Amino acid sequence: MRRQYVLQTGRIRSCRTWFFRCFVATLLAQLTTICSFAFEEEFKPIYTSSCIACHSNELLSPLNLATLSYDLGDVHAYRKWERVYDRMVRGEMPPEPMPKLDSAVLEPVLEAMKVALTDASNSMRGPQRAPLRRLTRLEYMHTVADLLDIDVDQVEDLISALPAEADSGRFDTVAATQGISALHVSSYLDIADKALDAALVIGPRPVTRKMKADYAKSSYIQFISNAEFLGAGVTLPVNDGAAAFFDTASTYIFQTASEGISISEAGRYKVSAEAYPYQAKTTVTLTMFKGKVGAAGSAALTDLIGVYDLVEPEPRRVEVNTYLKPGDVVTLSVADLLPEPGPFKNYFEGQYNVRDYKGEGIVMRWLEIEGPLHTEWPPRSIKRLLKGVEFVDGEIELSKPARVHILDIVNDFATRAFRRPLVDGEAQAYAALAESMLDEGRPFLDGLRVALRAVLTSPSFLFHGGNGTTLDDYGIASRLSYFLWRSMPDDELFAVAAAGNLSDPEVLESQIERMLGDAKMQRFVDDFAAQAFRLSEINATTPDGGLYPEYDERLGQAMVAETRLFLQELIQEDLGVRNLIDADFTFVNRRLAEHYRLRGIEGQNMRKVSLPDDSIRGGLLTHSSIHKITANGTTSSPVPRGNFVLANILGQPAPPPPPNIAGLEPDTRGTTTVREQLAAHRSTPICASCHVTIDPPGLALESFDPIGGYRTRYRAEGEKVFYGGEYYPGRYEWGPPVDASGITPEGVEFAGFEEYQKILLDTKLDQIARHMASQMIVLATGAEIEFADRDELDSIVKSVEANDYGMRSMIHAVASSDLFRRR
Repeated sequence: MRRQYVLQTGRIRSCRTWFFRCFVATLLAQLTTICSFAFEEEFKPIYTSSCIACHSNELLSPLNLATLSYDLGDVHAYRKWERVYDRMVRGEMPPEPMPKLDSAVLEPVLEAMKVALTDASNSMRGPQRAPLRRLTRLEYMHTVADLLDIDVDQVEDLISALPAEADSGRFDTVAATQGISALHVSSYLDIADKALDAALVIGPRPVTRKMKADYAKSSYIQFISNAEFLGAGVTLPVNDGAAAFFDTASTYIFQTASEGISISEAGRYKVSAEAYPYQAKTTVTLTMFKGKVGAAGSAALTDLIGVYDLVEPEPRRVEVNTYLKPGDVVTLSVADLLPEPGPFKNYFEGQYNVRDYKGEGIVMRWLEIEGPLHTEWPPRSIKRLLKGVEFVDGEIELSKPARVHILDIVNDFATRAFRRPLVDGEAQAYAALAESMLDEGRPFLDGLRVALRAVLTSPSFLFHGGNGTTLDDYGIASRLSYFLWRSMPDDELFAVAAAGNLSDPEVLESQIERMLGDAKMQRFVDDFAAQAFRLSEINATTPDGGLYPEYDERLGQAMVAETRLFLQELIQEDLGVRNLIDADFTFVNRRLAEHYRLRGIEGQNMRKVSLPDDSIRGGLLTHSSIHKITANGTTSSPVPRGNFVLANILGQPAPPPPPNIAGLEPDTRGTTTVREQLAAHRSTPICASCHVTIDPPGLALESFDPIGGYRTRYRAEGEKVFYGGEYYPGRYEWGPPVDASGITPEGVEFAGFEEYQKILLDTKLDQIARHMASQMIVLATGAEIEFADRDELDSIVKSVEANDYGMRSMIHAVASSDLFRRR
């Protein structure tokens, strides 16, 4: 009877809940409709007086207000009205030369629209800001590595089976764009098994091997040294028996597989080498790559792991610590070599002997690989997992019954994995999965693995959980750690949450400061730069070798490092967002400094430098990484670059082009300028309405070529060179002059990039700060900033205005905000 009563009572309560929800939903819908009617009444007079000329058909503008519904419950209509509101608030509509609306007329309309759009925004979203979201690939990788205390490079290798995140143009944390498939599930199961294999390692301490390639004794190097031509990376024996190398295009001559060195076990290895300059009059560069060897000895060694300047004539020993797995090879190569002086000599055809070559080279003496390296044994991973278990000679000894140990281990592990305390019976449910294996007499670790595998594939681990509409202390700890560390809370943060102290503003501020000073903060810097500034696209294109022969992997790496270090400096020193537009410093090494025409920079290490007063550099918009990302490797266009400024700096992305509108075709022959192409493109009124906003920032950035070099003239393709039966890109020729002038939508003219910089600094700082704050909120919460969030976002930005919108202060303000605490 009692059970039946409870069930019936539950049904009654469920019915009441259902009725209440329906009532609230109906009420909200009615309110939205009422607000829509009020908004319609306010808006129609200004439509008739100021908008009808352009927005009553699709010939002059893609937005037809005559047919646009006023029903804000329609998402399509809502998004269009939101954009109308934004353009009216910014004073962009009506555009010049039409007269501006009187504030007495405009303000009541904007207020009515704001109320209606806010109500519609709240109605569409419901009580929670963000739907349930899963860990992103990056979050999953760091969480597994931190939870199991294993090498993050090993986990990165494991997660390659996971589907890539959807390329939605948003942060990958946004729940609305995430998905989960059968492939995700099967991959999670497989990764869990392999990750536990890496963590639960017992037995004798593995042997650390030293494998050395001595090039003075290498039969392979001796063989290719006897050839009569310079092609194919031929080397030259020198006095000490080592080999001089001259081919900057080759990465396979000195690869370890040719010397009989093989990696049989995944792990971290120390790679050392010794080399010195040969016939060098300038600083030459030794490079170190890793990768795989393909068919017929060809190599795909694209992972540059070391760059070293060789200055002194004496041999220099270099060393790098890197993660290697079975099948990997390491190779040495060269860069920055001056060719042989004088007229060209065709060594490739055997007309001259390599022994007569007078150009610069590097002598490779030896390369050594030591590993896998183990700093302690048993490894930290298994000691952290098996709390309460003793280790004797690499084997485990149980001090309690196996079932008791498993329950204790699961209770600790699942609590950390789920980022919250366990509910009653939860640990017992997972530990019970080991029972059948123990009953069969299987080893202790076999039973434990079953339970731990279940934890690692549980929704409580894979998803950001929680109940209600406001985060509790555990929820704050989890959101904070995934925001700043892209991973789970550490022991201290978890302890503060357990004590219920994270709701204290002073405690929260202290924890944020601690986390900002931790090495794991670099994860935020790298991920934010990758997504907010699209740095993840740096290798999406390969610069044309004929047009941009100075580009190589070393320059590409330095480009990425500059932007990451720059963002890190803004955060650590609490520098304002104005530095995104113009700064008096940047980060370079010798390679990037040469590209930027900065003098006096030696060595391959990146370092902070003050910029000369006359330097064009300074600020994110002058970074080569940004220019490479927004070009196609051959030419640049103001359209993608203008869109980058609008979307990624100002937070005002242009709408997609209308259907059946062709894009600009690059002219690599240099017969027409980009400006001429754009002028023809804008002859269509429907195109001109958007390009008036897109083109100005894009034209200003035309001062930079597709690899970020400053230019006053475009480059055009030169005549191709026929060599060895093939045509190769010839040296580029100079094309038309660059015109980086323009006029903003507000009618302000600028003569070039530096004047456009000043316009942004004078008029757009608050907008830039607002966008940076919104990006942080989206990354942290997994929900886009909707119209109903705008007032809270404005409060965050206002709170850091007095501090010049400092980036560190902004992180504090975001993490302390109501938007951050809401689910």
